[in-house]
Amino acid sequence: MKIEELRKASISNLILIILNDKNSDIVRKCAEVELRKRIKNVGWKFDDLLHFDDKVIQKRGLDIDQYLISPNVNMQQLMETYFTYAWKTNGDSNYLLFSEKHLCNEADFGDPFFTKVCTKEIENLDKRIKTSSTESQKEVLLSIEQMLEERNQSFKQSKQEILIKSPVDILCHNDAMDQLDDDTFHEFLYNYSDKEMYKMLSTRLGRLKGVILDALNDTIYDPDIVQYLCGLIFVRRDSSKLSSQKEQLLHQLRNNFEVDYETEQIQKVLQRRK
Repeated sequence: MKIEELRKASISNLILIILNDKNSDIVRKCAEVELRKRIKNVGWKFDDLLHFDDKVIQKRGLDIDQYLISPNVNMQQLMETYFTYAWKTNGDSNYLLFSEKHLCNEADFGDPFFTKVCTKEIENLDKRIKTSSTESQKEVLLSIEQMLEERNQSFKQSKQEILIKSPVDILCHNDAMDQLDDDTFHEFLYNYSDKEMYKMLSTRLGRLKGVILDALNDTIYDPDIVQYLCGLIFVRRDSSKLSSQKEQLLHQLRNNFEVDYETEQIQKVLQRRK
């Protein structure tokens, strides 16, 4: 990746670049600067975030093309990744990078990309089932269709239950949000230098922003709401770095990309389901 492209990279992409000693020292250093900038006003320590995806990287390696955040991602890779690493798991216990969870998950409140993917793929599967040439192929496609329908229904039902029991918790009903530590402290105006504070307060708009953020810090509302909102904003910002991957995948979906569900990886999942 070119240095000028680092600001467009996702959190997990930056981590992969920094940890991979095959990259040049200057690229790794610039990626570190960019990552530090992302968390400057959020209460994470840099070393903690650098090892955010350790468990996954140890299992799946440092090659970005092995991940959904690859610029070359396709629907085959997305569905194989979902069924191999995310299906029937909790968001904080599966083998997906933090940034992959914007594209592939069991829960995606506030960032419904994968729900859209599942809904469209169910439509595509329905068409394929009607024209499938063999009973064995039809059986596989039916099983996959049911699994995706179950995923969407489970997510919908869990949302409804959360809204009834504890509406505030709906802000955390997202696999990427699940990975954020409960102890992670998001604070408005956190870690601003005197120079940055002066720059902000030297304009009318900046002063208004400061007043609003300061008031939110001292709000009478439940501090969990502010915490959750800040976390969701952080998740959404990182998700926005994967817009090109999302466009590619949706384009393939709309053009009836046929995922091969008879691969060894997916067959293992189907065997577990029986």
